[in-house]
Amino acid sequence: MKQFKFITVGAMMAFLLAGCADDDLVKESVVPPVSGDEIEFGATSGGFTDVDPTTRTIYDVPAGSTFDNYTLLNIKWQYDIDKVRVYCPEAAEGFRTADYTVKETTDASSGTSTGTGYLLKNGETGVRWGDTGKPHNFYAFYSLDKIDEGLQTGTTVTATIPTGQEGGQLLTYNNDGTFVADMTGPFKIITPDMSFCMMAGKGTWTSGKDKKVALTFTPIVTVLDVLINGPEDVEFMNIVSVSVRSKSGKNIVGTFSYDLADNTYNFDATDGSQTAASIATVQTIIDKNPVSLKKNEQLNVKFFLLPRDISNGDLVVSVLTEGGVVYSKTISGSSTTSGGDGVLGAGLITRIKTPKLGGQEANNWMSQIPNNVLFSQLSLPGSKQSFAYNVDNNFDPNSGISNFYQALPPLGINASAENSTQFDEGVRVFDVHLNLTRDSRYATPVVYAGGANVDPQITLEEVLTALNKKIHPESKPVTECAVVFLNFVKGESLGGTSNVSTWLSAVMNVLDDWDQDNSGVLTTFDANTTMLGMRGRIAVIFNLENSDNLPSGTAPVNYITGLSTSVQNTSIVDAKFSSDADVRIQNLQQCNNPNITSTGDYGYREGIGLVPYFITKANYDDSSVSCNLIKTKTTLMKKINSEIASSAGKLYINDLSGFCVTKDIRSTGYVTYRRNVRGRWNVVWDYGEDTSLYDYAKLPTDGDFYSSSEPSDPSGGDVWYQIPHVNYSDLGNGGNTCLFAEIFNEKAVKEYSSLVGNLRQPLGLVLMNFAGVGSVETNNGTYSVQGIRLPGLIMMNNFMFPLKTGTINTKTSSDTSYSKEGNVWD
Repeated sequence: MKQFKFITVGAMMAFLLAGCADDDLVKESVVPPVSGDEIEFGATSGGFTDVDPTTRTIYDVPAGSTFDNYTLLNIKWQYDIDKVRVYCPEAAEGFRTADYTVKETTDASSGTSTGTGYLLKNGETGVRWGDTGKPHNFYAFYSLDKIDEGLQTGTTVTATIPTGQEGGQLLTYNNDGTFVADMTGPFKIITPDMSFCMMAGKGTWTSGKDKKVALTFTPIVTVLDVLINGPEDVEFMNIVSVSVRSKSGKNIVGTFSYDLADNTYNFDATDGSQTAASIATVQTIIDKNPVSLKKNEQLNVKFFLLPRDISNGDLVVSVLTEGGVVYSKTISGSSTTSGGDGVLGAGLITRIKTPKLGGQEANNWMSQIPNNVLFSQLSLPGSKQSFAYNVDNNFDPNSGISNFYQALPPLGINASAENSTQFDEGVRVFDVHLNLTRDSRYATPVVYAGGANVDPQITLEEVLTALNKKIHPESKPVTECAVVFLNFVKGESLGGTSNVSTWLSAVMNVLDDWDQDNSGVLTTFDANTTMLGMRGRIAVIFNLENSDNLPSGTAPVNYITGLSTSVQNTSIVDAKFSSDADVRIQNLQQCNNPNITSTGDYGYREGIGLVPYFITKANYDDSSVSCNLIKTKTTLMKKINSEIASSAGKLYINDLSGFCVTKDIRSTGYVTYRRNVRGRWNVVWDYGEDTSLYDYAKLPTDGDFYSSSEPSDPSGGDVWYQIPHVNYSDLGNGGNTCLFAEIFNEKAVKEYSSLVGNLRQPLGLVLMNFAGVGSVETNNGTYSVQGIRLPGLIMMNNFMFPLKTGTINTKTSSDTSYSKEGNVWD
């Protein structure tokens, strides 16, 4: 039989490890065992076959076959890596269980492999012979790394199949199985983690047999071998992940127990848990880049599932593309153990081919979230200053102020040339600033972005209506939802500066009217709200600095109080949600500019560039404060991520947006001071002129500073300094948003890419600059902002670990129902 290279590279494609008969291991005369001696175990690779070409226990590509029609795959042990546990109830007391590593057997004369293997104990002792006058029964389990407990005092083992089944290498081949080293082969494979290909090994020994024991391993998990066909209507698609889920919510991964003695399973540990275990996902991001699948190319991934019967048509294979579009295919068939047609079952591999990708335009990534998942457990990509997508991108990157936070329209309002929107690219959280204008005799809330009202004008009503059309697509299932933050703007277009009370009243009037016309769309949520309760809904959240003024009206709304809107929050902010849940927010915005290396009077630090006034003051007063604010924000991002794992119902907002300061008083902030000298009779006789400084460290040191007036008990001839006023707006509130996004979004991509295995957790509501685009063009060049990669990682994170679940309460309105399904390939 022809052996292909993709089988042997790391032995990653091995699906089954089979032992051999005694006569395969032992060619010499029988050597009986001695009670108390350690037992010698042998193992070789082997194979299982099945006459049905669609259900295989193992696969290989024999000569004359291709990846499209193969019916068998060979396997090999991964010598010196694969580890097993062995248990024998008849062994000597205290030596009935031991862990082993699979080693390769070589011919003593030639040094070549014999094609067989043996087990080498990992510790000081192995399993030992008991009473050799009685039969011995042996039970083994692969892989040792996946045993939660068991095979130490009994024949039952407990193990866990994870939701996120992280792959290994990306390899390519020609269709005939020839390995293509330069990655140009049309057939691509994400090598699976074979430690999840769990095997039960058995062996028996009776009196008169040789002391060497052969163990035969058989698979005890279900395997799906998925072949994804490339796109048909576009040149390529970037694939972020591939998932398989149960439409009925049946758990297909998680913890299970298996009794090797009687071959019985128990799934109570998973079925009784409050986590979503009805989905399994293979990430297809290699070296931080999604797998690009072109026309006429194919991608192969493999899933390991719980060995339990699945109803016909209950499993769906889904492909998540970068940008959040999901393509799905329902798997037909059921297990032979329940009288089905043999497509699914423990110890079998089922091969699934998808149609060519394409044919679906609507973004629908939330369709894959199980209905019973808690909404607070999700990772939601969002955009900061959502409508700042067409404002002054022509600015001086060193001394100007950019109000350019986004490059795509969030919903397509007033946009005609763009082919996509942020919603189409998977964004589900929109941060909107509202100013009040008077188009009629009533105050009208309009979108304010950057430093002015959006032109052409966009009203709050238009925002909600456009978003509602996105989450209720015509003639398509309702699967998505959205969160909209509303922020107060102290506008002056009403003949005077508006206050929060006036602003809240005007905004609530619009929300009340809109809710009357769109009943059942606006919603509140809390720690117990499930995904089903959010489908087709918009959760409006007011961001308020204090609780002095709260929204009042008939429309259901949410609000956060105690929110510090300063751009200089160098620690995580605590606030309160309207449900009384705690809110934790990372929203440091103002950061240093590493591209500016010479600044004159501005604060400059070697290695980190230009820094704002407020941090030079903080650093001057407290040397433990870092001037590197990009580093500080990175630390805060990681800190809030680590907190979420034990959230206990809190709401987390990780604001990844911001700007790099420029040499502009509106960016860095500054202080004005005046030097004064007292005369002999305590009369100030020398008033200095006002001087502005951008670096606290440059303030003079030959006298004391006072906020406004002179000291109460001056001495003649003393020098003192007066700070008559501080000329800053929050010590700087704008700068180069493009440079910041290029620097920080890359750091966020690196951080989220590093969350694998047990490190994964919900990411909360994640806001960012330039969501939905990979790069930004300005008058001074191109910035790579990772606005497609970053939301893709956040979306995919929802499918890589078991999410906490709650009790489903179905919500419907008079004209809307909420359905999870929508499979274009069914």
